[in-house]
Amino acid sequence: MLEKVFGFINFAPVGSTGETTGGDAGQSAAAGGGSMLWIILIFFVLMYVLLILPQKKQEKKHKQMISELQKGDKIITSSGIIGKILSVQNDRIKIVTGDRTEIDITKNAVSAIIGKKDSDNSKEQESSKESQDKTEDKKSSK
Repeated sequence: MLEKVFGFINFAPVGSTGETTGGDAGQSAAAGGGSMLWIILIFFVLMYVLLILPQKKQEKKHKQMISELQKGDKIITSSGIIGKILSVQNDRIKIVTGDRTEIDITKNAVSAIIGKKDSDNSKEQESSKESQDKTEDKKSSK
C-alpha cells in the first residue's frame, strides 16, 4: 500500500532524472489521474443537481407567479410592503398600502401573492352567507 502512495514521489537526489523507479510508477500515476477525473466529474454533477436545478425551478415558479398578477390581488414585496394591486402594466404594477399610499413597483419586486382578487372571495362569502341564512330560516319556520 505504501509503495503505491510513495511510488509517484521522486525521492532521488536533486538533479537526478529518477529513471531507476521503473515503468510501474508511471502507470500507477496515470491510473490515479483517471480516478481523480471521475471524482471531479461527480463533484460537478452533484453541485449542478443540488444548487443549480433548484434555483432554476424556483425562478420558473416566480416567473409564473408574476405572469398571473391581476388587479385586486393582495401581494407582499421583497422589501416587506403589503399592498393591493390597483393596476398592472408591462413590467410595473401600482399598489395601494394600508394607509392609502399608492406605490409604483416593478413586477420582479413581488415576492408572494397573499390573497387573490377580493371579488372572488366576496362572492364565496356571499354564497356561504346565503346558504347559512336559508338553513336558519328553515330551522326558525319549524
